[in-house]
Amino acid sequence: MKFKELGIKRNIVENLKENGIKNPTQVQEKSIPEIFDGKDVLVESETGSGKTLSFSLPIIENIQGGNGVQAIVLSPTRELAKQITAEIEMASDVDVVTIYGGVDYEPQIEGAKTASIVVGTPGRTLDLLKKGKVDLDNLDYFVLDEADRMLDMGFQDELEQIIGFCPEERQNLLFGATIPRELKKMCDRYSIDPETIRIKASHHTRNLDEKYIDVDENRKISALYTLLKERKTDLSIVFCRTKATTRWLTDKLKKNSIEAKTLNGDMSQNQREKTIKDFKEGKFDVVVATDVAARGLDVENVTHVFNYNVPDKPDTYTHRVGRAGRQGKEGEAITLLESDEHSKFRRIKRKKDGISRMDKDELDLRKVKT
Repeated sequence: MKFKELGIKRNIVENLKENGIKNPTQVQEKSIPEIFDGKDVLVESETGSGKTLSFSLPIIENIQGGNGVQAIVLSPTRELAKQITAEIEMASDVDVVTIYGGVDYEPQIEGAKTASIVVGTPGRTLDLLKKGKVDLDNLDYFVLDEADRMLDMGFQDELEQIIGFCPEERQNLLFGATIPRELKKMCDRYSIDPETIRIKASHHTRNLDEKYIDVDENRKISALYTLLKERKTDLSIVFCRTKATTRWLTDKLKKNSIEAKTLNGDMSQNQREKTIKDFKEGKFDVVVATDVAARGLDVENVTHVFNYNVPDKPDTYTHRVGRAGRQGKEGEAITLLESDEHSKFRRIKRKKDGISRMDKDELDLRKVKT
């Protein structure tokens, strides 16, 4: 299928082509017609499958310039909000304002006066709504991107308060890598009866090879170092459970000549943005991150994800590994599994098919400097 067959105008199709986007992904094929039909949608599709254009393109086609804010898109992090804005601006010349905390209010307030689309994080968006600086009287579209992540991060109260500022007559577009029970309950509370669209992971992550390897605690750093050295990696993300582990592990990798940097919640927003920008530009090869810090991290050329610590929940595992092998590119996700983590990992394997076991003998462990 082509974008024009989905009802996307020629000038937008040309903009997409100029940016290397020629054909719609499966989530776009399934979602865009439903959104054009005026339906509420609840879409489950993994990270990197093309969700942003799924909701952005129909909105761009339908909004009218000069009619105030007609769409509000909420995302869990400022990084993701800025990426959404960039994709919208890539596809069209529609007026967009990005709203997030940690910067001055005034440019965002001024931008909201003329914007047709507001893209924002829940906290700052709610703040400006309460101050009367954003007017949603003409709103047609209410969008949650990574809705599951926002609920997981504790934004439910802010989201529900923002809904209170929206007109009752609106179209609700809810997107996430998973559809948690809390999101369905929120739909029920606000009489949202969406068309549910689920895209199976195999359709767009078929080139992602998911594995785990049993490792002893005292040989874990050696196993990670060996994997980083012997795999044909481009950019890699190593996930850790705690901020302290990210700092410790980054230091160990640097001592062994691995170009690595830390990404965690102790860093200032400017430091995080600089790290992500440098990572995207390939100025270093490995980012060692906590889950919270990596939310919204959207980098095209990540070939490998390593779980240095097993995630606590299957949904977290899904979000982690979905960052490798994006848009049909080949990728590999490897979990380093200590003996006391098997019960936790079994819960993940029950919900996630296709995770294979690596034989420890495949890995000729290299010595590391400690």
